[in-house]
Amino acid sequence: MSTSDQDDTPTPQDSDVRRTAPLNIPPPSFTTLLQMLATQAMAAMGLIPGPDGKSHKEPAVAKHFVDLLGVLEVKCKGNLDSAEAKMLDTLLHDLRMAFVQASK
Repeated sequence: MSTSDQDDTPTPQDSDVRRTAPLNIPPPSFTTLLQMLATQAMAAMGLIPGPDGKSHKEPAVAKHFVDLLGVLEVKCKGNLDSAEAKMLDTLLHDLRMAFVQASK
């Protein structure tokens, strides 16, 4: 049988391997959400490499993620513990300063 005739449909065994492989996924939390959004903002500013290993600057995307963190700050005001509030405040400050630098 030639390689073009082979069926590439996943087998049940393939699915079992994927399900049993250990995943290093942190538990859902507010801080994990903040970290995810901040990472996306930093990647869009070109501060960290993307999945291809290269840095890409996408200012509109970076601004969007920083603005999303700003929305969380407004909507969550008074509902965060002190550590969460400090983390959000620090992330927003650092990302806004980085955005200004990256925009130069």
